Amino acid sequence: MFLWPMHLWSIAAHHGESADPRLLGWIKHLFDQVITVGPWTVVVGLGLIIVAIPVAVVAAYLFQRGRYPGGLGKKT
Repeated sequence: MFLWPMHLWSIAAHHGESADPRLLGWIKHLFDQVITVGPWTVVVGLGLIIVAIPVAVVAAYLFQRGRYPGGLGKKT
């Protein structure tokens, strides 16, 4: 019979909430005090960041590919 490692059984012992609701409320209140913009501004800002990261990775790849068309190991 296969025995699961003990740390995998600890997953079942966790409760259903992902975090303490009081802590999340405190973090949201602090965030609202520090960043004084509307909720849609935060949504748009995070959306732009999420889109910008893969675009930057692809742009860096294409830039490097243009600099070394034969690959890094071959001399051109």
